[in-house]
Amino acid sequence: MNIDAVLFDLDGTLVQHGHVLLPGQLAAWGHPRSQAAVEEAFRIQIQWFYSYTAQLMAAGREDPHLFNRLYERVTMQMEIDDPSVPMRMARYFANDPVPPLYDDVLPLLARLEERTIPLGIITQRDRQGAVRFLREHSLYRRFPVLIAGDDGHGRKPTPDPFHAALEKLSVAPERTIFIGDRIDDDCGGAVAAGLRPFLIDRDEQHTDEASAGDFTSLRRLTDLIPHLSSERITGYG
Repeated sequence: MNIDAVLFDLDGTLVQHGHVLLPGQLAAWGHPRSQAAVEEAFRIQIQWFYSYTAQLMAAGREDPHLFNRLYERVTMQMEIDDPSVPMRMARYFANDPVPPLYDDVLPLLARLEERTIPLGIITQRDRQGAVRFLREHSLYRRFPVLIAGDDGHGRKPTPDPFHAALEKLSVAPERTIFIGDRIDDDCGGAVAAGLRPFLIDRDEQHTDEASAGDFTSLRRLTDLIPHLSSERITGYG
């Protein structure tokens, strides 16, 4: 596979989801829960979240209490009866705490930089938050292209943010890889824009879908390396 650029999603692909920081907060609030319990609660309720937001978008409506509803459901999932916990979660996440990188990120970036392959990010996160996350992890200068959710290009899975990134890099979609952690937003949007989609599935939650999907599944980001050609065709336009 000869490629001209590699684009990434941010949350859940490069940077871990914010709820990995929650066990310490729950303990401080008097409701200790294990990392596994927190992960499971969010895994289940995030499916509700995406289904519900899709319904809102289809109806042309917004819910000003969207995240409060999510945190209430997560709290119930963890069998926490304290009604103050969802409000505390909302205040905590409103400050956008910066979670750690996944441990497979830097090794892959090093290999891509060895080959001078241009890199970019397409994220639903707003630009201010995305820049802060990247700066905190000393990654900002590694990604010359950043398409954020509030940049005016629309949001994944529409193809517009992908097209915006391709235009900035002056690369062809069929020779550009996009890596994300969601089948609908990330892989679906990449397919719609004509890119080559890869799904990062560290917990192997999507094994069944991978066999029938229009994407290649990766257990770790470094699993991308064998898919890369030893020769890069073009650079920045």
